[in-house]
Amino acid sequence: MFQSCNPRHPALLALVVLALLLVDSHQPASAQSEVDPLLPSGLQTLQLHVPSLQVVNEEELLRVTVQVQGAQGPTRIFVDGLPPGARWDEPSRTLTFRPDFIQGGASHTVTFTASDSQATAQARMALTVNDTLRPPDPRIVQREAQPSGERLTLEQPTDAWLDSPGYAGRTFTAVVTVPSAASAAYRMPVRVRLHGVGNWPPSPQQATDHFIIEPSDPNLTYWWGYSERLPHASVLEGAVPPYTARRVLALLEWVLRTWPGADPERVFVEGDSMGGAGSLTLGLLYARHFAGVHATHAQTVARAHRPWRLAQLSGLWGMPEEEVPDADGLGVWSRLDLTRALRDEPEARSQFLLLEHGKDDPVIHFGAVVTRSPLTGASFYETLQQQRLGHMAVWDEGGHTEVDPWLGKRWWDRGWNPRTDPHTFLRRDLAFPAFSHSSWDGDPGSGGNGGKPWSDDSGYAGDPKVPGDTGWDGDVAGMLNRSLRWDAHRLVDSHGRFVLPLRSVHGPGVTDSPVVDVTPRRVQRFRCLPGERIRWSFGGTRGTVTAASDGSVTVPRLRLGEEWTPLVLERERERG
Repeated sequence: MFQSCNPRHPALLALVVLALLLVDSHQPASAQSEVDPLLPSGLQTLQLHVPSLQVVNEEELLRVTVQVQGAQGPTRIFVDGLPPGARWDEPSRTLTFRPDFIQGGASHTVTFTASDSQATAQARMALTVNDTLRPPDPRIVQREAQPSGERLTLEQPTDAWLDSPGYAGRTFTAVVTVPSAASAAYRMPVRVRLHGVGNWPPSPQQATDHFIIEPSDPNLTYWWGYSERLPHASVLEGAVPPYTARRVLALLEWVLRTWPGADPERVFVEGDSMGGAGSLTLGLLYARHFAGVHATHAQTVARAHRPWRLAQLSGLWGMPEEEVPDADGLGVWSRLDLTRALRDEPEARSQFLLLEHGKDDPVIHFGAVVTRSPLTGASFYETLQQQRLGHMAVWDEGGHTEVDPWLGKRWWDRGWNPRTDPHTFLRRDLAFPAFSHSSWDGDPGSGGNGGKPWSDDSGYAGDPKVPGDTGWDGDVAGMLNRSLRWDAHRLVDSHGRFVLPLRSVHGPGVTDSPVVDVTPRRVQRFRCLPGERIRWSFGGTRGTVTAASDGSVTVPRLRLGEEWTPLVLERERERG
């Protein structure tokens, strides 16, 4: 029935969803809760009151508070089926959701489950997002047949949402590569590839098992945006909306809508240099749309760019000290300090990052990850550990384009990729473990070793062709979390229990095992209250931990052996 209705007709879609919801659940429009048929009638006192239907426009905030009556003692309320980006705050029993502009035209059935010491009650809510922002679709201008699919060259026209009013109506070029084997029954991942400076147009890519989306950023906005007053007035007179990021997201939405074989749960964003910064920015600030990020030579703190790049970006954003606001009112240079994003934005902390940097890179120097942000007081590497973000990071003595003179190209890789690994893989709708403070981590250092003078352009970089001459301290080459794995196939993520097997990969001659902290991220059902006590077991060890203020749970100091060992989390029983 849904297939026959127009997804861009929000009123019709909302009515259809409400009708089906009422038929399926046998609930009246007031959304009174269903009671547990296994309990005696005298105990059927718990009632859950949830609005049956909620409708929200794109880029507007929805807030829904749930009421419970007749509870016997402490009561938990779990929520399933939340749309990407929605948040459930159990202490206040409030759901908040601000859909962005590519989430319109969709409906979600959200299920609320309340449990006390005597009974369980359940209620459903239909949540519909009106498609109120409709930027123009791209146009296919060229088709090229490939052995495994088709390469499409596109023109992407802009309007006043994808471009400043003074520029609206121009077009940007993009390339999409479509695998012929993808179908609704056999979905494939999507790779969004963001180019660096001077790396457009892209070379043709073969894509047998995934889609490739390649947008363009000819104005070198670092995949973010520019003043809404350009080109007719000063950048200081208005806001700096993320026009370029919006174009990328609009292109992604078009691909997902046009090809049913493109899997929205396995969208990955990647890039090098400017593209690396862009992939981190989109992957963290729009984490709801991406399963993972692969960033190479990425600047993580915008105001830490070298002087020439600061001057160029200031023509688009205003000077760092001027802090021209973005579309949401935060200064754009602070918005693009990604240590701030990880500190302040829960959605960003759900992401998984794969990072590569070079100590002799004179363009995006190694300070991008080890120099402390003047805004947050922490470096990007430090913030990954402090905020317990899922990540794998590598560095060596390579340059911006040159490989490490000793270790060579991708010495750390050996075929492992969380996008394709049969056990350790990522999906937007699947939990994974964030590893932190591993005893196997290398030492990236934090400054100079005395061998090179500081340069505002290149930091302490040496000659990338000369082994051992870097001016950065710490290990010349190293890794964070490179050899730690999880088995996503055996994940259990329920309201009462969380189970995920873990292991480490030992190289030749390695006899010890790493000790590491583990924080489940992107949890779908085993959500915890701040301060909640959680029992854990891992092989022969066990203990109890307390959930953090954001509800996350960290089990410290686990020793990961070579064999798969399940990490088990369970709730402590309520007393009284």
